[in-house]
Amino acid sequence: MTRRLLGALTALLAGALLVTGCAEIPRTSAVRQGPDIQNGLASDYLYYSPSGPLMGESKADILSGFLNASTGPQNDYGIAREYLAPDFRAKWSPNQQVYIQRGGQKIQFGPKGAVQLSIGVSAVVDGQGHYSVRPAGTTQNLSFKMAQVNGQWRITEAPNAVVMIRPVFEVIFHSYAVYYFDRTYNYLVPDLRWFPARASTATRLVSAILAGPSKWLSDAIAPAMPSGTKLAIDSVTVDKKTAVVNLSVAALQASRLQKQRFKAELTATLTQLSGVSKVQVQIANAIQKIDDFSPASTSSGAYAPVVLAASQLQQLVGPSGSRLANANQWVTTLGVTDFAVTADQTSVAMTTKTGIFTGRLDQSEKAPVLVDKRTGILPPRFDRRGQLWMLGADGLLQVLPSTGKAGWYKIHWLKDHTVKAFTVSPDGARVAMIVADSKGRVRIQLAAVVRNRLGIVSGFGSPIELAAGVGTPTALEWAGKTGLLVLSDIDSTQSDLTLLTIGGDPREISTLDHAYGLMTSDDGSNIYVLDSRRRVMQYRGYTWTLLDQDVLAAHMVN
Repeated sequence: MTRRLLGALTALLAGALLVTGCAEIPRTSAVRQGPDIQNGLASDYLYYSPSGPLMGESKADILSGFLNASTGPQNDYGIAREYLAPDFRAKWSPNQQVYIQRGGQKIQFGPKGAVQLSIGVSAVVDGQGHYSVRPAGTTQNLSFKMAQVNGQWRITEAPNAVVMIRPVFEVIFHSYAVYYFDRTYNYLVPDLRWFPARASTATRLVSAILAGPSKWLSDAIAPAMPSGTKLAIDSVTVDKKTAVVNLSVAALQASRLQKQRFKAELTATLTQLSGVSKVQVQIANAIQKIDDFSPASTSSGAYAPVVLAASQLQQLVGPSGSRLANANQWVTTLGVTDFAVTADQTSVAMTTKTGIFTGRLDQSEKAPVLVDKRTGILPPRFDRRGQLWMLGADGLLQVLPSTGKAGWYKIHWLKDHTVKAFTVSPDGARVAMIVADSKGRVRIQLAAVVRNRLGIVSGFGSPIELAAGVGTPTALEWAGKTGLLVLSDIDSTQSDLTLLTIGGDPREISTLDHAYGLMTSDDGSNIYVLDSRRRVMQYRGYTWTLLDQDVLAAHMVN
């Protein structure tokens, strides 16, 4: 980062500490490049080097200095603790909560050393790294107490929290996917967390794995290790790019396969750190020889959509697959209006006026089969297991496995709601939906998909709501492991494209001519829309490029 940017961040921090009512002069402190910690574990870590309290400072000075110093997590917030009374220093636990401040502050000094701090809050990060967006206008009141210690004002009570403006938060905190196995132990499922980028980050990530996933996701996750497994010591060390994870004796109960799965979770999670390339597991200081376990890939391999145009299914970019051509006779005879194709292009689902048919592209001599007689349901989707999802606007879902009997589900939380669109995550453990309630309010909901050990859907967890961004959502697609691209109507002529990070903030990507179809590659790097003029457009560096026209439907293989 340039000196100019570092200076700007310092100025922003100082500006955020200005208060209304009882005014105070905030401290300033330098922003410096941090040292290379643990063989590059935090080589890009920038930290604030705040100053400690000075002799004779007022209560306003001490509070301002403390708030400033609490943005510097080095040495376990050592400088911030200098502002605390000696008997309170060890009790203060700043990792419990981070408030990301929006707007200014108000401070009121009361009798007997009481202080009330009121701030606007845009988001909160809890002790496990969960990031929660707060609605505009949200405020938080924080209570402090102060007293004189040896003639100097010190803080005797403070919330177990720190307050940061967003530019400071974005410098100090990084997001990390914490990985858990789904209930089939085939796929790794990410759960995004936010931690300060420092030497202790590896410890916090392993602790998060052992503590389990976010509550909303827990129904889709299976534990890798026996209950009660903890770190033997509260530290994960990194030596020559190897993260050493020392577990408690409870881990001795784990089977060979459990250890392999846990090592896979650790490896996927910890290798996000720049100084880690592999993992060593110990139990009660004894090194464990654990073979590698390879989770199933969630990649479809697709980078461009398949289109339904001129009564044919065609791969839009790249050579046309012979298997897609096998569907063309069915497209014509059945009058297909929409479709879904498996990633290996062996199966196709086709929407018609009489319902949804399925056909085998690798066995085109066999006639397609009518599998759902309902009309007017949402476009069908395959998941990575080859299971076909057919969802009605009323929330009644049929899931048809590649072999075996179909299952029908009435999703309880969709009562009195209309489903507008849905998408299943590549790991199959999460489903996102655009729904409208009885009053017409449109929301985006995300829920865990509960499966049995064979991968068959057995139910759904309770949903959480995601911030929808600009406009009224109409379409959504997974983009990367923790992202959702959302297409929204701004008005009758324009649409908005936003990236929602599950466990983070939304980010507007682009506005475009009115569109209703959305497609993206696995990592979200290739984005396509089907607009109201039936054109397929590709997003390329802030512009939209025409790829095809007169298209009836377009989807990525899934």
